[in-house]
Amino acid sequence: MLSLNRGMPQVRAEKANFKVTTMCRVLEVSRPGFYAWCKRPESKRASSDRVLLARIRAVHEESRRTYGSPRVHATLVAEGTPVGQHKVARLMRADGLKAR
Repeated sequence: MLSLNRGMPQVRAEKANFKVTTMCRVLEVSRPGFYAWCKRPESKRASSDRVLLARIRAVHEESRRTYGSPRVHATLVAEGTPVGQHKVARLMRADGLKAR
């Protein structure tokens, strides 16, 4: 997924192992930009995606990992969750969830 804050999560994840300055230079991210990103609150979309992804994982697991995005989407809609099929597919792809 293309994002404006590419590299930022990687820097945060490896902050304990490497210098922030070095990682920012290698990933072509500005150091002040990284620290500003850390202080910024989570966006509404990211927050709702995080909640939805938890439900997608649960549905996928309940199906013994046999459901792909179309069936996960159908299950969510049947439960009353208003969501598009492409969004379910995008979140599953980003999380590495696949049907067997």
